[in-house]
Parts: sequence; structure tokens; C-alpha cells
Amino acid sequence: MSVVPDDHEWQYNPRHSVPDFARHAERAAALSRTVRERHAARYDVAYGDSPLSTLDVFPAAAPGAPLHVFLHGGYWRGRDKADYSYVADALVPRGVTTVVMNYDLCPAATLPEIARRTREGLRWIHRNAASLGGDPDRLTVSGHSAGAHLIAMALADDAGADRLEDGAIKAAVLISGIYELAPVLGITVNETIGLRPEMVDGVSPMRHPPSTATALTVVVGSAETPAWIAQSRDFATLCRGRGSRCSYHTLAGEDHFSIMARMETPDDALSRLVLDAAGAKE
Repeated sequence: MSVVPDDHEWQYNPRHSVPDFARHAERAAALSRTVRERHAARYDVAYGDSPLSTLDVFPAAAPGAPLHVFLHGGYWRGRDKADYSYVADALVPRGVTTVVMNYDLCPAATLPEIARRTREGLRWIHRNAASLGGDPDRLTVSGHSAGAHLIAMALADDAGADRLEDGAIKAAVLISGIYELAPVLGITVNETIGLRPEMVDGVSPMRHPPSTATALTVVVGSAETPAWIAQSRDFATLCRGRGSRCSYHTLAGEDHFSIMARMETPDDALSRLVLDAAGAKE
């Protein structure tokens, strides 16, 4: 059966729109294994009490370096920080201490719980930045897909008593994220995610946009589905309308999975956006 461009599953489930997604995952895992062999790092540092509340730290040569945190994708139900160790190759050579962060996954945790614990994790990293080899005043973050969503939710301006301190996160790079979650209710992966209609409002960044204190870079691939591109475009428009310093970038020819191959070396297009956000040296 051929896929039609307006098919809801095709639009919102990247594994349907990118048939060779497994090839990208295998490449990332292989690159990450070599990075772990070459880099000195601290692995599985606990930032919370749940089993996946852990992170890996790839320190820059100098203490007190800019500190950057990366969150992986996987539609909140899969992947692991070990699959993305390779981002250290893009950042550490430019003097950026790199943290690759895990988070709890569905269905063991609900999406609201994951979002809350992610915010707590970023708060923990800010408070413990010096012990991680970084400068708490130069903390930036990036995330791909579900990771971009969780960062956006962590930065929500209306989080009340749970809100991150203004300026705790200097800048965020949001890569191929999903920001309005109502469409997730209608795709097959929700059998694992377990998103319910009454949860959608509380976990949709379009309804809870980030604090304007954090500079934003929103990135998406031009070969992603129209609906997925619209998620990024509409979110960037919303943030700009609220007064955020927000840039929007489309990476030509990249799909939902190939886009992360643009963050393997310091000179890759996506790496440069992240390094610029981190204020890294040339």
C-alpha cells in the first residue's frame, strides 16, 4: 500500500516517513562506541532517584568551561544516552564540556512525569555545574525530537513554583521537535506512550511556551514531513511573538533522522548552531 502525504501516521511517525531510519541509528551507535573509547568521561552520574535519571559527562580540557546538555529523541519511549555520545566529538574540541542526559521512558513513566523530572534534572545540572567541569553561568542545552520537546517543556514560562530560574539556561537549540501533542493521540506509538486526552494541554509547549530569558534556536530538516516542519515553524513564530530571541533554520535535504548526522564534528551545520549558542571558541 502506498503512503499518501496527508496520512496522519506518515506525518507524525518519523519511522513511517523515513524507511531507512535503522541505518541512522546504527551509524550513531557505532560512532558513539568509538567516542567512548577515545574520550575520558564520567558515566552514569545520577541526577535523580529513578533508574534512568543519569547522565554522562565529557569534560573539556579547561575547568569552568561552557557546559552543554544534550537530550536524545525516541518518542519518549526509546533510545539511550549511549547512542549519542558522538555529540561530544562536535563540542569538546571547541572547549565545551558536554553532558548527554538520559530520562525516564514510557510506559514506565507517564509523559507528565518525564517532563517534570527532566526539568528537575536540568536544575540539578545547573546547581552542580562546577563539579561537572562547567560554568553554571554558561549552561546551554539542545535536544532532538522528543528531547527538543522535553527541553521546551522544561523552559515553560508558566511552570509556577517549579519554573526554572530565569537565566539558568542561557540558550536552547531545539532540533526537529514536536510542540503540540494532540496529534500523538492518533498514531500507533501512543500504544506505548500512553498519552491521554486530558494530558495533552499540560505537555504541549505550544500551550506553555518557554521563558523569554532563554535564547532559542529552532531547527528542522527540509525533507521532514509537512506537518513536522509546521510544528517547528509554528513554535518559532509563537516564541518570537512573545518576545523571545528565537532564530529558525531549515537544514536542506535532511530528514528526521539524517539531521543528527550534521552534529558529528565541530564543522557540521548543526554543530555550528549549537556551538554558537554555547558561545564556544573557534
